[in-house]
Amino acid sequence: MDGSSVTPEGSELSGRIGSWRDFEDRVGAAMAMAAASPADLTLVDRDFVHWPIGRRSVMEAFHQWGLASRGTRCTLVAAHYDEFPRVHPLWVAWRTNWAHRVHCYQVPDEMVSSLAPTLVLHGSLGLRLHEPMHGIGVWTRDEAVLSGWLTEIDVILQRSHEALPPTTLGL
Repeated sequence: MDGSSVTPEGSELSGRIGSWRDFEDRVGAAMAMAAASPADLTLVDRDFVHWPIGRRSVMEAFHQWGLASRGTRCTLVAAHYDEFPRVHPLWVAWRTNWAHRVHCYQVPDEMVSSLAPTLVLHGSLGLRLHEPMHGIGVWTRDEAVLSGWLTEIDVILQRSHEALPPTTLGL
């Protein structure tokens, strides 16, 4: 088998992510799922430089996610957001209208090594890279695994602070 777990009904419960391209495609698919069936989102990475967040299809999915449900939230956790405005300008512009539901957190320096690139569409799907240099990791629909990942992220969030303000104040 290819490393996927199969439930008795035959649907896949988890599988392997084999490259950054595969990860990017799965992020796009996860965002399409979020747009169709809105749920909370949690995204984690050191800097999100390799993520397709600014890709037009992903941006459209973020927009649809925002419009489809008023109660959902999106949380980004990173070591820093230095390159974010340059790499993902469309997302940064979009966020200015959604800052009440989209929050960005920065982790303390001593916790940076614990940041595994992760996307969780709460209750539905998760992606996590175990070898970020090569884009190798896993995807899962296993709610126990997703809950474990969210618990790990919550521990990190407890020591993090808000970052990447949605607007820049000038004089």
